[in-house]
Amino acid sequence: MKIAIITVNYNGKKDTLELLRSFSILPTTNYQLLTIVVDNASSDGSVSEIKKSFPETDILQTGENLGFSGGYNKGLDYANIWGADYFLLINNDCLIKDPNLISELVKIAQSDPKIGLVSPKIYFAKGFEFQKGRYQEEDLGKVIWYAGGQFDWDNIVSIHRGIDEVDKGQYDDVSEVEFISGACVLIKKEVIERIGLFDEKYFLYFEDGDFIKRARDDGFKIYYDGQVAVYHKVSSSTGIGSKITDYYHTRNRLIFGMQYGRLRTRFALVREAVKLLIFGRSTQRRGISDFYLGVTGHNPGLNKDKPGLNFGIEYPLKLSIGIVNYNTPDLTKKLLKSIFDKDSGFDEKTMEVIVLDNGLTNPCKDAIKEFLPKIKYLENLDNEGFTKGYNKTIKFSLGEYYLMFNSDIEVLKNGISELVKVEDEFEGKAVLGGKLLFPDGSDQDSAFHLPTLTGAIKEYFFALKGAYFMYLPTSPGRSQSPPSRWIRVEGLVMACLLIPKKILNQVGLLNEETFIFFEDIEYARRLKKFKIPVYYVPAAKFMHHHGGSTKKIGQEKANEHLIESSKHYHGKFYYTLLSFVLRLGQKFGRVKTPVARWKKSN
Repeated sequence: MKIAIITVNYNGKKDTLELLRSFSILPTTNYQLLTIVVDNASSDGSVSEIKKSFPETDILQTGENLGFSGGYNKGLDYANIWGADYFLLINNDCLIKDPNLISELVKIAQSDPKIGLVSPKIYFAKGFEFQKGRYQEEDLGKVIWYAGGQFDWDNIVSIHRGIDEVDKGQYDDVSEVEFISGACVLIKKEVIERIGLFDEKYFLYFEDGDFIKRARDDGFKIYYDGQVAVYHKVSSSTGIGSKITDYYHTRNRLIFGMQYGRLRTRFALVREAVKLLIFGRSTQRRGISDFYLGVTGHNPGLNKDKPGLNFGIEYPLKLSIGIVNYNTPDLTKKLLKSIFDKDSGFDEKTMEVIVLDNGLTNPCKDAIKEFLPKIKYLENLDNEGFTKGYNKTIKFSLGEYYLMFNSDIEVLKNGISELVKVEDEFEGKAVLGGKLLFPDGSDQDSAFHLPTLTGAIKEYFFALKGAYFMYLPTSPGRSQSPPSRWIRVEGLVMACLLIPKKILNQVGLLNEETFIFFEDIEYARRLKKFKIPVYYVPAAKFMHHHGGSTKKIGQEKANEHLIESSKHYHGKFYYTLLSFVLRLGQKFGRVKTPVARWKKSN
């Protein structure tokens, strides 16, 4: 059984470190445990300190503040790819109280297949009580913040049972409840599979209420377990009555209430909104106006960094290498040998390798078993295609840069370090590809212009090489001379492509609407739209056994995928027009069609 603990950190280094220390009391004899810290672009040195103190923790840098909903979604994606059966979400301002917390929550979840979420009792951490002067010293640490709950649908607010009471065993029951706190909750993987992730329009507050509502509507039961507990430094992250709390609670209460509330409740919310627009605090007024303007997600103007926070965004690793194997175990093994060769430029301290077996017809696991202790290995039962496969390795990567390799690549001397060096020069603001060579050492075309009707006519009927098909970049003004350093191009094949995470965050993942082919062209079009440059780096050299994976699909099936992807990229009308020009070119021109060229090369 695999269990992932996920917490989200945003400039909360002290709290997060204390939470991680509290995990030391958790036994791992009955389950495999993975701890994931999702860092929302902290600038307080959190990542380096967490990595130093807890090297076994996986730190996932989002690159931007995604809030609780977006941060937890990144962690859930990561844990799901790892193969977690249960996800324990816990705020970074909590502390583990009971060693048997996980085993007890899992026991309740397993007691009924309809139970989807389980939450423990939650105490105020000492010194974080709402009414500090009310309690005796011996009561501190026993003051209840949550002991089960319900939701007031008339007022769109959650109600915590037992809040502010000293625990004397009165809420030690295990029972079904209407509402649980997102501060600490165990979620079955079946819930994620059926209802999806958190709704990121909330960013902060009510994202747990929305998730619970969807889970209950889908037939899952929600349970409270009073046998175990955690401590919570209540509102340590946002602050009670802060501008952040004011804004997100006001706006998101309207979003939630208008979506799920009864008609009478919606009218009441409108009346209250009008009142707040006149008499409310500035951030409440802003929350109301943003709701009616349709503003959702993050409002960056509210998150002001604390003085002295100047570390910048940190990543736990410099580079992640993603490899998808489809029936090419021997080639994948060669690639891994070349990566871990001492002259490749790979640094095991700052880099990682992720290998995905995309279907188990001819998996590579046995062939690469010598590398398994030092790589992250994933497997799909079925072949999900090029784009889905590589997207999975991207989501499971921790590096500042992501380098995708086809399984039929081999790294030549300093190939990896050269790409990283040039990317550092560009400060992570460019996409790079290396020089590809055939096994005999000859140059391989790897750059392209975005395909157009004009380009096809130029290449077919005027023999202007590179106008439509792939070409080998040369130095400007010296048509036959290779570039001495690097040269800007419109697009590069994805056999070897380095993409910084900040660009992936901006442009997005690969388009999963196609199974294979045109994914590099489609991505190049998006990069152009976002004005992100693409550079060919000839000093970074790689051998490419062209078509190593596509041969395994079969020529007929590959042709079908090629046509399907082309139609999706161009649209049916433009595809038909372009196909007509290509057929004319095949008959009267001097260049063969892409399909014919693919057949010839394979």
